[in-house]
Amino acid sequence: MDLYDADPRAVVRFLPGDLLAIFAFVLVGTLSHGSLTAQRYAGVLVPFVVGWVVVAPFAGGYDASVRESTRAALLYGAASWLGADFLAQLLRGTPFFPGNADLQFFVVALVFGTIALTVARFLTLVIVDYRS
Repeated sequence: MDLYDADPRAVVRFLPGDLLAIFAFVLVGTLSHGSLTAQRYAGVLVPFVVGWVVVAPFAGGYDASVRESTRAALLYGAASWLGADFLAQLLRGTPFFPGNADLQFFVVALVFGTIALTVARFLTLVIVDYRS
């Protein structure tokens, strides 16, 4: 795997579901804290989306192997989320986004984000398999 080894077909296959999972993860979290406003939602969402878009292509989230192997799709997705969550926490530590960089929130986001992405990727693979 090269430093940047994103397969365009893997991006087309997985990116919509990945983003939907991140949007849903942030929505559920924002709702659970009773702080849902459009501005708050966007402020919480943007660091995670930026983290994902920056990290996933470099961490293998869209490597050619994720199209061929369920295990690779799920493991590379989880590994990518680890890096994306870390970058998101760094961004949240700046004055540009609500919240702050917090170890507890990092762990919570890591666990629930990984679950959301794993479910989304698994469903994507089931749908693609069904359609083939």
